[in-house]
Amino acid sequence: MHSIRSLLLVTGAILGFAVVAPPATQAAAPVFGPFTVDKECGPSTGFTGLIPSICNITASSVAALVGAKVTYYGPTINPQFVSSTVVLDAADGTASGYCMVYRLPAPAVGMCAFHAGTGSLAGFQAVVNVTFVPGGVGVAKFHWQGLETDD
Repeated sequence: MHSIRSLLLVTGAILGFAVVAPPATQAAAPVFGPFTVDKECGPSTGFTGLIPSICNITASSVAALVGAKVTYYGPTINPQFVSSTVVLDAADGTASGYCMVYRLPAPAVGMCAFHAGTGSLAGFQAVVNVTFVPGGVGVAKFHWQGLETDD
């Protein structure tokens, strides 16, 4: 009887510690910060409305993205709607994601989410709202605003 009582006591103690003890390792949640991009799309950038079509990033809160190409691989690119796999191609890294932009009724609005990166963009993740910026001559200008992390 004594050995059964001891076994139950030891088993209960082990289970109790397992419940209240913190896990051996806890992955830290990524820290997101403000993220902006200004980009231009038009014949001079390689944006034809066909697949693939290319835009240029002219300004960004992430220095590695200034001058990067944004390539849209479809499946849908037309004057009313873009729903496309997207690759950001910086000088020494890439990041992939997906964008959906409603271009009509004007003004264009949408969102993009990026989930994987390589090189200088390793660990890059972002979620942005897309808005149209009036005033482009020969190009369409867009602004991305949201959050990013490279954790």
